Amino acid sequence: MIEVLIALIIMAIGLLGVAGLQTVSMQQTAAADSRSVAIMHTQTMAEYIRSIRGMPAAGEVEDWESQLKNDLGPGSTGSVEANGGNAAVISVQWVERMNRLDPGAGSAEGGESGEKEEVTGSFSLNVRYRE
Repeated sequence: MIEVLIALIIMAIGLLGVAGLQTVSMQQTAAADSRSVAIMHTQTMAEYIRSIRGMPAAGEVEDWESQLKNDLGPGSTGSVEANGGNAAVISVQWVERMNRLDPGAGSAEGGESGEKEEVTGSFSLNVRYRE
């Protein structure tokens, strides 16, 4: 009878570990999605700059940044700056909310503290174009 109880305890600990791994993997998937969207928007602007062979108008950058905010959230920003000659720098920043991992919370191994932490991601791309 004691063997069954020990087996159940070991299985319960294992299931808690699997649940923790699932939570972390969901957070990492969301973070990867945000990075992919930021890179996609940056590439879109880079291809536009190359196609018009120059810097975009202010209104075009505002439209691009508006779409960026729709896809990455209101805390995101984007900029397109001339970088001398035939070059530009495209930058995107966004904010992600992730559960804070606390080494002392929940179990002997640690776990989530329940608090949300804001993490800022950023991506920049240098673009050269021909006039």
